Amino acid sequence: MISTPCLLFVLTSTVSGFLKELPAEFAEGPATWAWVSYDSPSVAVLPGSFNRSVFDAPHESNVSDPVIASVNAYLNSTNFIAYDSRFLEILGPNATVTHIQHLAYQSHEAPCYNPKAGELFFVEWGPPGGENGTHNWQYLLHTRNNTLKKIVTKPPTSNVHGCVVYRDTMYVVTDGSHKETGALVTIDPKTFKRTVMLNNYYQQPFMGFNDLDIDPDGNIWLTDSKSAYGRDLTAFTNPTNPTVYMVNGTTMRPKVVHTTTGNANGITVSRDSSGNHILFLPDTGRRCFNNARLLNNPISYFYDGIRASRNGYLFAGAGDGVDVIDSRDGMTLGTIRVGGGENLAVSVAFGVHELWIVGRGGVWHVDGVKERLDREW
Repeated sequence: MISTPCLLFVLTSTVSGFLKELPAEFAEGPATWAWVSYDSPSVAVLPGSFNRSVFDAPHESNVSDPVIASVNAYLNSTNFIAYDSRFLEILGPNATVTHIQHLAYQSHEAPCYNPKAGELFFVEWGPPGGENGTHNWQYLLHTRNNTLKKIVTKPPTSNVHGCVVYRDTMYVVTDGSHKETGALVTIDPKTFKRTVMLNNYYQQPFMGFNDLDIDPDGNIWLTDSKSAYGRDLTAFTNPTNPTVYMVNGTTMRPKVVHTTTGNANGITVSRDSSGNHILFLPDTGRRCFNNARLLNNPISYFYDGIRASRNGYLFAGAGDGVDVIDSRDGMTLGTIRVGGGENLAVSVAFGVHELWIVGRGGVWHVDGVKERLDREW
């Protein structure tokens, strides 16, 4: 009976000696926070041996020092880890994370939020689910009462991989299947009627679209990925390297704007203080309409789905959670965690002061966010 409070006191002392002190409203708020800052000599210089894979979160490091091991155990219990005071300002002290839908430990993708109906559209992607990995149905979550159902569009849409809502219409990209090429389609959120908008580049099939975003002028930006072929969702050999296309929203004419020998994954469009459109691509850095540069490298894992908030902050699925990045200086400001273990964050969709995270393990709702997140268009 005496050892338990002593153990808690030792752990608390260890944690407080390593981590930066939180403002009182965060320390006493509804969520569990930690603030890791290189201002602290304990963070800048670690004792003993330590090592981790680039795919592991920092607190999953193998360490020899028992103090750091205790700190890491605490970090793994948190909802939010701040690396910069700007993260505290964006999320605010009332933010919470709730695992609202517990689903299979496989990838969930393509979240997009319809604010008028309060519905979140998303998918289960790839094997081992579906019929040999192929899915011709999607999920629809009624966020106001947290009820989940499966829907089938008219006609059915196979292997959805990305979605955004623009002017009350869902714009969706697919990997295609063994029977059809990847395509850009629209879905009416009331009737679920599907209309194919684009399925070829001058008679060349697309590899399999991974994600998309739409800029304020209505132009559509698409990432064409090798992920579908790699998971045996499509049968034909890749016709080209992974590619980013810009599709004119009026003429539907596609243009290649970027290729890579790696892979094309998430994509998002933001607007800077001068009104310029900026395109962000995970792993390939930042690409403007007239130049490109590396913006950020993940602290761990790799960036998957990515979305830009109203004020230009980037929210990127990064394994252990969603990283929030300042698009001006490229600094990772903090991580919204999805609980560790087998859970894995893939992509996000914004409400006004809330967001939803989908990934391996289901859906998480982040509520009470101080900053307004939804974009103006």
